[in-house]
Amino acid sequence: MIRSLITIAAATVAILALAACSSDSNGSNDAQQQTAAAQAQQMEQGQSGQSTDAGGSSSNQSNGQRQAESSQAQEEAQAAAEQAQSTADSDESGASDESASQASNPGGSIPIIEPADYDALSPRLQLLRDGGYPVYVFDNDYTLALGTPDISPGEHRISVVIEGPQGLVEFPAIAVSVAPDAAEGSAQEVVARFARFPDGVRGFHVTSIDFTHAGRWNLILRVPAGDGFTELGIVLDVPEATSAPSVGASAPASESRTLTDVANIVDLSTGETPDPGLYLVSIADAVAADKPFVVVFASPGFCTNAFCGPQAEVLSEVRQIYGDAANYVHVDLYENPEQVRLGEEPIETPILEEWGLHTDEWTFVVDADGVVTARFEAFAPLAEVEAALGGLLDG
Repeated sequence: MIRSLITIAAATVAILALAACSSDSNGSNDAQQQTAAAQAQQMEQGQSGQSTDAGGSSSNQSNGQRQAESSQAQEEAQAAAEQAQSTADSDESGASDESASQASNPGGSIPIIEPADYDALSPRLQLLRDGGYPVYVFDNDYTLALGTPDISPGEHRISVVIEGPQGLVEFPAIAVSVAPDAAEGSAQEVVARFARFPDGVRGFHVTSIDFTHAGRWNLILRVPAGDGFTELGIVLDVPEATSAPSVGASAPASESRTLTDVANIVDLSTGETPDPGLYLVSIADAVAADKPFVVVFASPGFCTNAFCGPQAEVLSEVRQIYGDAANYVHVDLYENPEQVRLGEEPIETPILEEWGLHTDEWTFVVDADGVVTARFEAFAPLAEVEAALGGLLDG
């Protein structure tokens, strides 16, 4: 998977088109934000009279929010929240027969679509597919890209970028219904929360889903739209095993390069100001060090798609927080980063194949025994990585 510089340059333009949103085009976005915030609050706390922002803080409702609660949109949001909790909250035992039917077969009359064929995609969406990310195109001007395609039976972090008629969908939380394609057993109801990237422009919705077995699975995402909701149904193929190391697997002891292997740090990263603390030990050294470590695979200078963020910078922040309690390793996607910056053909590092990495950005947290305890495909915000390492160190 050699990435040409032409593709890199084009992708840089494409991500701006995919991630941009027009939140001030009319007043409907404010009402939708209020509806989505109320829905998230109901899902997570089962309470009324408050709204929750994207960061999780609560505030008193405004007059506009109280009006929204009395509207049909708010009634639908409350119904979605009640359905989302039906399988996890015993108080929901009195749900309607219709809701129970939807839980066992969430597809119902909602179309469940396959990833779009490559040739059917626009050039900007083809660039996402080039990065390994499936893209779904709906008839109602919505597109959805999956940032975490490397899954298997078990619990996995799932991230999606949703783009609607007004640009990037940024609602604080959306309800997601999950069930096997064959409708075996009950559906899971989960909440996907919006996470904004540090650039302030991009972001995606993230949740965790437990896939009980391999096969085809249906996901239905309930997205606030106008005075109601748009339901986006997609199918995921869950293979028997992941390509990259899963939680519980041993981390490959790869001989990544360190500061002692090169004449200058610019030979180790495409970033403008690489952190020397991320190149003190190799992955092999970290595996043998009897100490937890975090390894990031990313190319900071060529972060060119909707799922790519400043992951090396996040690793530096984690290092500042936990210091000598762990080791920290950054591996650039390219063996010749300085030449890439000068316009030469990129040479992909063979370590990506050693780890089975087929999308553009990864983070792994590994314990002192060399066993993976957390994995993040696509960009992982500081809060997620810090929590994973902190939990390991505290445990």
